Formats: sequence, structure tokens, C-alpha cells
Amino acid sequence: MSTLARLFKSPRHVGLGVVVALILTVTLLYHGPVRFAHVSVDKSKVALLIEDRPQPLLAPTLLHFIYALPPDWHFRFMGSRASVAHVNKSAAIREQVRLGKLDLGLSPSNLSTAGQEMISRFFTTLWLYEKVLQPAEVLLVFQSDSMVCANSKHNVDEYTQYDWVGAPWEPEGRWGGNGGLSIRRVSRIIDVLRNQKRIENSEPEDVWLSERLGHHRHGRVADGPVSSTFSGEMNSGEPERVLGPRLNGSRSLPGLGEYMQGIDDWRDGHYEPMGYHIGSAGHMAGPIWGTPEKREHIWKYCPEAKMILDMDMADYVPGNCHEEW
Repeated sequence: MSTLARLFKSPRHVGLGVVVALILTVTLLYHGPVRFAHVSVDKSKVALLIEDRPQPLLAPTLLHFIYALPPDWHFRFMGSRASVAHVNKSAAIREQVRLGKLDLGLSPSNLSTAGQEMISRFFTTLWLYEKVLQPAEVLLVFQSDSMVCANSKHNVDEYTQYDWVGAPWEPEGRWGGNGGLSIRRVSRIIDVLRNQKRIENSEPEDVWLSERLGHHRHGRVADGPVSSTFSGEMNSGEPERVLGPRLNGSRSLPGLGEYMQGIDDWRDGHYEPMGYHIGSAGHMAGPIWGTPEKREHIWKYCPEAKMILDMDMADYVPGNCHEEW
């Protein structure tokens, strides 16, 4: 008789046996056979963060994106000597570099990211796409004021079919979206930049590029409704509707991405984009953040968003009560 069988025969271990059986049942129900496989990095799919300032949030933001995105995405961080050295102090970052998941490098000396105009020049430079970013084809640009939400039902790979996706400026617009958290198709941008040159001190790079991609004869740019599911910044999108099966004690589970009544009711009626972008001005737009109810839901749905917000500790530890502990 096996050790497990003898254990279950003992009355005083019946409870333990039930627990073990439940664990086995739940494991098989939710996961099936457990398999571990090495996932190689696809260097045609690159997530890029560029930041010259040695900000404390750089390493946590990078690591969160690494863990939240599908495992085949390759990551690149480009910055100043100070910001690269700062990020490289993190043991977790160094491990991602060792695994080949993340590359750290200095920003090209002939390009600058000091201010909005310089960022626009940076991202409308043909050499960046033809040389520096190769062999990237799908580019996810994110900044230290952007965040993706681990609770989202959306996957960034849903949007790689588009030449441009970003938080929409017009909820029903045909194209366009903020570049601070955006998907860009490198080959299409190269085609644009080989034929047109942005005038300095004119439109921001995201406006300039997305408009030209929208008019491109082969361009495919996400419209406002699709873009609003990708990222929220200025405008809200369609609220979630919990219309799936009701929790009734059965072992059946909802399908992938399907909500279940009785479990996911807290999401009903709320806007839940895949991620958020605050913007360089730090303005929190009313349609996204403008009521206590909206903010409270975001804290539940995307608690990671707190990482990119200036939150006053005095609101949570008011006055001098228990000033030291």
C-alpha cells in the first residue's frame, strides 16, 4: 500500500486527504499537465524605454513591463551614462540582461531626448529605425509615466497587426494616439521617413507620424475605439460588461478573457484599458481620473498605476500621529 493510500485510511488524516485531493483537482482543472519550456526572445518585437534621467522608478518600471508582456518580447533601455549606471545597480535588471531578455545601452551621441522637441526629432530620425533599432519590426515605446495593467484581459500582441496604436486623442477618431505608450511598425515608419522629413519645432512626433501612417497607401492605424482598449490618457472608452456565466458551485470555468458573474462584478461598468499614460505635463484627465469612484476602481484594477503617480504620504499617515515607529 502506498504512503498516500495509508495516509488516507487514517481517520485523523481524512481532512488532509480531502485537502490534497482538492489541490490535485484544482490543479488539473485550472492548468492541466504542468510543462516548463524555454521561450526564446523574438528580436523583431522590441519594447523600448529611453530615459536620460536616473529616476528611482526606472528599474521597477522596466521589470514590471518585462513580467507583464508576453515572454518572447525583447527589451531595450537607452539612456545617459548616469541613467544606465543607475538601472544596472539592480540585481534583477542584471539577471534580465544575463538571460538576453534586456539590453542596456547609451543613447546615440547625435540624438537627444532633452525636452519634447528633442524627443520628436529623436523619433523622426530615419537612422534610428534603419540602424539602431534593427532587427525590430514591431516597436512598443513606453515611458516612465506609463504603465500596463496585469489585471487586463487584453494582451499587447492583440495590437501588433497595426502600424500605430496609442491612447486616442479623439474617442471616435480614424487614427492617432499618444506616443508615450504606443505600438509602431518600424518598416512602415522607415517608408514614411524615406519620403518625408519633419520640420523642426512643428508637430509632436506622435501627431506627425500617426497622421502620415494613417494616410499611407498600405497603412493600418488603429481607430479611436480600438486604441481606447490599448491605453487610456485623455478620453475614456467603453465600460466593461460582466455578462458571462454565473458562479453556481460547478467546476466549469469561463472561457479565456470571459468574465464570470459573482466573481467579476466589481469590473462591471468601468473602463479598463490595457495600460495608462499620464503624459509629460502630469495632468490627470477627468474622463479617466476625475471622480473618487473612477480612481478607486483604478486602484483595484491597476494598482501598478500608483508607481507612476506622485502620491502624498500625508494623505495616508496624516498629522504627527505615530510619527515614528
